[in-house]
Amino acid sequence: MAASKRCYLEHGFTVAKSFGRMYVEFAGEAGDVKLALYRRRALAKDAGVSLDGTGSHRIALGGVTEAFTDPDGFTWEPSAIAAKP
Repeated sequence: MAASKRCYLEHGFTVAKSFGRMYVEFAGEAGDVKLALYRRRALAKDAGVSLDGTGSHRIALGGVTEAFTDPDGFTWEPSAIAAKP
C-alpha cells in the first residue's frame, strides 16, 4: 500500500482520503473515474467477487503523464483522450 501510494503521489495524484495502510482514495474532478487502493480482501468484498481472484487481472489505464509501471505491475501510458484542454 505504501509503495503504491508513494508511486501515485510521485506521478501527480493527490490524496483525497487515506486510512493508514487500509485504503487510499485519490482526488479527481467531478465526473472523473476515481482511483483508490484497497487491500485485496476488502476489494473483493466491495466488488462482490471471490477472494481467490479467478477473474480477469487486466485493466487499461491512461493518463496525461509519461509512461510508467506502478508497483503492482500495471502500465500507465499517455493518452490523448485523457488530456484536458
